This record gives sequence, C-alpha cells and structure tokens, in this order.
Amino acid sequence: MINALDKYASDLASCYELEGETGQFQYLIDHGKKSETFNDGEKVDQNKMFGCLAQVWIKFEIINDKFYFRGDSDALIVKGLVSIIVEAFSGYSARDLKGIDHNIVSKLGLGPGLTVRRQVGMMAMVDHIKKISGSKNF
Repeated sequence: MINALDKYASDLASCYELEGETGQFQYLIDHGKKSETFNDGEKVDQNKMFGCLAQVWIKFEIINDKFYFRGDSDALIVKGLVSIIVEAFSGYSARDLKGIDHNIVSKLGLGPGLTVRRQVGMMAMVDHIKKISGSKNF
C-alpha cells in the first residue's frame, strides 16, 4: 500500500484551508523550487515522460529490489507535482507499485483549480512509474 502521499495530502489540505487553491499552488511551486534539477545529460528522451503538456523527466535506480525515482519538469507547478509523486513512490518494490491506480491522484485533495490537463498528466506519471517498475525483472 502506497501511503506516502498522506503527508503531502495533509500539507495540501492545510494550505487549502488557509489560502484556498492559491495556497496549494504556492506549496507546489515551493516544493518544485526545492527539488532537484536535472542536468542537460539527464534531460534526454530516454528519461522523458510523455502524456503531460510540460516536459517531464523521470529517472530511477533499483536498490535491494526497490525502486527509487527522481524527477524534473520545465514548469514549476508540474515540477512540484513530479517531485511529490517520485518521492512518494520511491522505496517500493515492483509488486507494490503494480497496485497503484489513478485514484491515488485524488488522494492529494487538490482543488478544482488543478486543470484536467494536469490531472491527466499526473495519471500519466502514475502510468509511467508502473511501466518502469513492471518492465524490470528480478
């Protein structure tokens, strides 16, 4: 069970209570600014994720049969979302990740200001991570 999104869902709910959707967007922007930036050598098609209007790159490594993801984007709000997803899904086995579904995106409790395009992009991130973890045999 992937429950690492609980912390982010709680943070985003607090931001929404204090400042509405603007608070949530600011949280995502701040989270994106604090996250790692890929160098040009990492921003290659091999790491590129498709299905999002912004450019998104996701890399991974496997340590002791567990996946650890890193991500970046050229758009700050999306970079914040990518950062949350890769952090939340890191440290799990392929079996754990196989059980993720799109409903996990709604668990974050992002307000209606999260456009349909961004929701679709987040679902594409979930699919991309599932594809990565499902394609590796141990």
